[in-house]
Amino acid sequence: MNFSNITVVLISSSYRFVRYYSTTHQLKWSSSRVRQTFIDYFTKHPQNPHVVVPSSSVIPPKDSGTYFVNSGMNQFKNIFLSQQDKISQQCVVNYQKCIRVGGKHNDLSDVGHDTYHHTFFEMLGNWSFNNAYFKRQACTMAYDLLTRIYKIDKNRLYFTYFNGENNLIQPDYETKQIWIDLGINSERILPFGMKENFWEMGEIGPCGPCTEIHYDHTGQGDPLQVNSDNPRVVELWNLVFMQYERRQDK
Repeated sequence: MNFSNITVVLISSSYRFVRYYSTTHQLKWSSSRVRQTFIDYFTKHPQNPHVVVPSSSVIPPKDSGTYFVNSGMNQFKNIFLSQQDKISQQCVVNYQKCIRVGGKHNDLSDVGHDTYHHTFFEMLGNWSFNNAYFKRQACTMAYDLLTRIYKIDKNRLYFTYFNGENNLIQPDYETKQIWIDLGINSERILPFGMKENFWEMGEIGPCGPCTEIHYDHTGQGDPLQVNSDNPRVVELWNLVFMQYERRQDK
């Protein structure tokens, strides 16, 4: 396989139970309030106003290869694969109904065994097309929304970044530095490999590093619990930077 740079940028966001994460305010947010706050933040953003794209049906097109829509990117898949003209809007925000009961993203076996997996959920997403904005703006908006708007305690957050893959793909030190610039303690910025912090659509096609934000329910400050399947420290947000295209070796 070889990797080449591409210009289309995907920035995807995923939330889990934001309404229970506000530790500075003793307030439980309803799902509808979480959703509307997310949408309002991005549609009214002064530098990067987004256009709302409603959720598509959970039943995908027949040629999609999945039983149900399982992520917020499904309805944009043809754009990423260059099978459709670029979308007219550069900044998009959406809330996608998802069901994960099979295939690559199968949560069915985890439902009932922890506190955060469900067969059905809504994935909230903000998307940047045609280089409308990239890593710094995306990370800044995510951090601002979580800590200033949702009032989530910044001292309970961990941030991960892609640590590279041998000599094939360089580490994403740019994203690491962005989190440092935003005031995150370096002890809360953790490196991970391909499995956790590199997003791929398939064996070939668009791909790129991602950075995740994890929430520590305990507040005990144990970075070893990140990405350990411990329900006390769970992934709250995933920002994907689709900056490469994976091609078949000739």
